[in-house]
Amino acid sequence: METAKTMKLGGNARVADIAEAAGVSIGTVSKVINGRRGVSLATRERVEKVLTAIGYEKPLVSTKTNQTIEFVVPSLENNGSFELVRELTYEAQSELIGVTVNRIRSGDDPKQHFASILDRNPLGVVLLLSDNVAKERKLLASRDVPCIVINPVRRLADDTMTIDIDNWSGGILATRHLIDLGHTRIGAITGPVDISSSIARAAGYENALKRAGITPDPSLMVRGNYLSDTSYAAACKLLDMKNRPTAIFAFNDLSAVSLYKAAGERGIKIPEELSVVGFDDVFPAQYLSPELTTVNQPFRAIARKAIEMILESRSGTLEEHTAILPTHLVVRGSTTVPPRS
Repeated sequence: METAKTMKLGGNARVADIAEAAGVSIGTVSKVINGRRGVSLATRERVEKVLTAIGYEKPLVSTKTNQTIEFVVPSLENNGSFELVRELTYEAQSELIGVTVNRIRSGDDPKQHFASILDRNPLGVVLLLSDNVAKERKLLASRDVPCIVINPVRRLADDTMTIDIDNWSGGILATRHLIDLGHTRIGAITGPVDISSSIARAAGYENALKRAGITPDPSLMVRGNYLSDTSYAAACKLLDMKNRPTAIFAFNDLSAVSLYKAAGERGIKIPEELSVVGFDDVFPAQYLSPELTTVNQPFRAIARKAIEMILESRSGTLEEHTAILPTHLVVRGSTTVPPRS
């Protein structure tokens, strides 16, 4: 019945005629033609079927939403990006959604990358550790492509969809664990000083020390950048102190790996002479020797939440623009009581 009615419309059909043939409102037809959100997949396909049948001149590829999620990262390293790619892919499969990975390195012009993303007209875009890409997010919004920022680098506009973890509590968990073991001289290898996750972890670290009656020592907090080389230099600085710390909280697992290397070069045994706690719980944390005690990021829950928010945004049912997910401590073999001497 619908096909027969559709075929009678002809190439000069009005929007109202298309709406009647598809059994939807004029506004819904307009949304489909202009690639706007707020239309279910089934309804969109029904309208597009009518448009195809009447020979609508505008290429449908520009109005049809591609059932993929574009994942945009600044780097692909063991800093959580691999885990999120894996978990996003796993969670997306259950919704019959694909995942495309885009790497925008520091110094790249993001305009070209986002132009390609818009040409593909994805279901949504997920940005990891995104810096200031306000123009690109505004461009996505103008085409009604949902955009979610995971672990935002800085505070963003209130209407931005974001997913973060409780970094402050994670910093407390890591530091309190070391304090409970009896450590009082606890070092820290931070992330970049201007990134919100590192700032929050540092605040949690200092808060736990103060609660235990330990005055934070600025010399024991050495700046890293979540990457290997800088974190290795920070580890060397801490371990070469005359009165070196008996425990160190590395603000991500990649920094902890660098700390293992520096300790091994100096003949410092972990955990007998140095306890180490990381953050992320990514490979190779549980394959180090000893296995790394670390704060777990719930990567699967983050991926699931990102997909849910994109789908809810598409359907017009999104209620909360922000989500903060909990962390928990995974105790393994890299921490113990401090050495007697």
